[in-house]
Amino acid sequence: MSRSRSMRRRRLARALRQYRATSGMSGEDAAKALLCGSGTISRMENGESSDPLRVRDALRLYGAPETLVDEMVAIAIETRKRGKPDAVRRPYQDVVPKRLAEYYELEDEAQQASMLEGECVPGLIQTEAYARALISTWDSQVPDDEVHRLVSIRMDRQQRLLNDHPLKLRVLLGEAALLTEIGGPDVLRAQLNQLATLADEVPTVRVRVLPFTAGARPALGRNFTILSFPDDADPDVIFAESVTYFVLEDETSEVEKFQAAYNQLWDMAVDEIRSVKLIEEAASRIG
Repeated sequence: MSRSRSMRRRRLARALRQYRATSGMSGEDAAKALLCGSGTISRMENGESSDPLRVRDALRLYGAPETLVDEMVAIAIETRKRGKPDAVRRPYQDVVPKRLAEYYELEDEAQQASMLEGECVPGLIQTEAYARALISTWDSQVPDDEVHRLVSIRMDRQQRLLNDHPLKLRVLLGEAALLTEIGGPDVLRAQLNQLATLADEVPTVRVRVLPFTAGARPALGRNFTILSFPDDADPDVIFAESVTYFVLEDETSEVEKFQAAYNQLWDMAVDEIRSVKLIEEAASRIG
């Protein structure tokens, strides 16, 4: 069973959605049979509610096998516990929005992250100075102490790249990210030098640059991350963000669209060896 509470909660919610859909019941039908409101069914299927008895009754109603019912009830019981002694608690849970904190927890569980970033270097491979410049200019109202906490979180997450079970990282980087002087020329130069070193020397980090000459392409103007997990029971999760919201998506049809777009972009990009040279050349041209 997956370690993180977020992962277990998502597995439970997905089982509830899938078995209800297979049964042919609508949310309203399920609510009527379970003597609850349709909002309760929606919250259960979004991972926001996990009453064990209601989970058991719902899955039995949908015709799920008893072994799966038992597994999902166990997850429901576990995710409702508070203050579990072996639970890993990271500082970001009290600092960032709920959806973003959930993404970070899933990132801790992931085997691979495939990232698309058009204009800046992704947080997992940012230098501290670059991260600080990016965070502090993103919202001028953020106080200095909060900027410091957010930068610390970003640096903490980077441990996943170099620990005993490193996260495999694929990065598709728009050429604009090599030219945008976030933090000024010195900060950008140091960032590009670090990026080139990681891409060249760390075998679990692969970087490809999407040049301007690639022209129109899938997902133009969008950034997203695909998280993949070691357990086949846990499907890939898509994470996308904007100025005002964060989205986590694990529905198969949506995930497949993002996977197809990412694979097409990976083939359109400059290969890893030439990408490192492009990054080094960009760094050398900074005045």
